[in-house]
Amino acid sequence: MINTDLLKEYFPDVLVYDYYIFVEKNIVDVISFLKTKNYVDFDVLSQIIAADCTDFVQLTYRLYSTENNEFLNVVTKVKDEAASVTHLYKSAHFDECEIHDLFGINFVGNEKLERLYMPEDWDGHPLLKSYDQTDERLEWNNDQSL
Repeated sequence: MINTDLLKEYFPDVLVYDYYIFVEKNIVDVISFLKTKNYVDFDVLSQIIAADCTDFVQLTYRLYSTENNEFLNVVTKVKDEAASVTHLYKSAHFDECEIHDLFGINFVGNEKLERLYMPEDWDGHPLLKSYDQTDERLEWNNDQSL
């Protein structure tokens, strides 16, 4: 398990609970610290998970240390944009594009942010709770003959 005293020394505002680190600001600095410090060494970003909490979108960065065989979740809240971590983990690109497409979060610093599932001319982001699910373009979803 990560040394929470050491983490708090560098980032006094973080909240640590078991295998979760809650970060209000400087998410990239915290993740960079977790990846690059030899005594921490979370060298793999396995996924970024997004959840719409109505007033904000919660992002959970699931990190893995191959040396320690240990997972760690770094959680933050965002409104419309977040800093990209693609310069730290190339694997972040796909997740950032997916979250951008479905939740509308702009990842600042991701040079190739694009839609993956929805057409380029699609208005809105279908996994937001505020998205209009009665949009007639979604009618193919309601086919009762399947």
